[in-house]
Amino acid sequence: MVPKGWKKGLVSDLADTVMGYAFKSNDFVKKGIPLVRMGNLYQNQFQLDRSPIYLPDDFATEYKRFLLQSGDLVMSMTGTMGKRDYGFAVEIPENTQDCLLNQRVLKIEPRNSDAKGFVLNVLKSEIFLSKLYSLPGGTKQANLSATQIREISVLIPPLPEQQKIAKILSTWDKAISMTERLIDNSTQQKKALMQQLLTGKKRLLDDEGQRFEGEWEEVSIGSTSKCFSGGTPSRTKDEYYNGNIPWITSGKLNDRYVDSVNEYITELGLQNSSAKIVKNGSILVAMYGATAGKVALNTLDGATVNQAILALEPKEKSHNLFLFYLLEVEMLKALLLVQGGQPNLSATIIKAIKIKVPTYIEQQKIAIVLTNADKEIELLEQQLADLQQEKKALMQVLLTGKKRVVVDD
Repeated sequence: MVPKGWKKGLVSDLADTVMGYAFKSNDFVKKGIPLVRMGNLYQNQFQLDRSPIYLPDDFATEYKRFLLQSGDLVMSMTGTMGKRDYGFAVEIPENTQDCLLNQRVLKIEPRNSDAKGFVLNVLKSEIFLSKLYSLPGGTKQANLSATQIREISVLIPPLPEQQKIAKILSTWDKAISMTERLIDNSTQQKKALMQQLLTGKKRLLDDEGQRFEGEWEEVSIGSTSKCFSGGTPSRTKDEYYNGNIPWITSGKLNDRYVDSVNEYITELGLQNSSAKIVKNGSILVAMYGATAGKVALNTLDGATVNQAILALEPKEKSHNLFLFYLLEVEMLKALLLVQGGQPNLSATIIKAIKIKVPTYIEQQKIAIVLTNADKEIELLEQQLADLQQEKKALMQVLLTGKKRVVVDD
């Protein structure tokens, strides 16, 4: 149903399009005018510094039709069928240097410049994207055409209502951008804190208000904890799986805090394999493959681990959270020392790594400060998720006319 005063039309009624040009790689230079490719638009973020490519400056004149400037709208046109890894639409930020438009990137030129904000929100809306992702584009790879985009149906309100809708949604965009900046600032501040606190460059105050003193002790990681890896029950034995014992695999370590698992094993599976139970609060380190070096904290009771994980159960003089933060840094260093294409660590390598640690009380104080920093970031991330969800819901009702806006006289 078309709302009163609106009309049903096509994207072509709102904007024209220009598809990018297939520039030749032998024209690329080290410095010059940047080329905007699909990777520069990933996840609706304009990232010109992501694998930058340049063309000679005089191409701006020679290929003027494909010139991009601040404020222009662009969209990525190729991706994987069944995945939402294309159709990203962005407005080129203010003060961005002029760029050139690469093939498979579409420039969208609103027919009325005053409607640009409305057009951009339409392109980002779930209403539009659901139609875009249903377009035929190939068997495996989606290769959309400019014509396909122009022919997608849209609801078009009068221009004053378009402007008011865009203005309302821009309020959410500003709040989202501000929260993203706060997250980035807090993350950088936490990194600086870790650099100072985990090396002893900055010392905290003890319970008496006195700054901690004394040299830190150099020890090996293996001496701080009981270290062991786990195992995998035989996949040929159905009776070893779908029990009630959580079984942690290395992929779960991407989450930093392991509070759930993808699989469970049985008591029989535990008894007939090298899988081992790890204590709640233990530190887990991924040793092999794509997750090698990832560090997480186990928050489950009675969970087991597989052979790709080294579990560390800290001893009496080692604080688990301090060790967790320290190992996050140390594993990054360890990966740089591993030779070969696929990074692989081992229990021997990890246990032999030398670290410096303060007294247990100072470890505890450092862990509290870093945990608070983490909580601040987590709170901001939740606020960001809430704002994004609120905007998505608002777009759904505003861009369909289910909720009408009051247009200023």
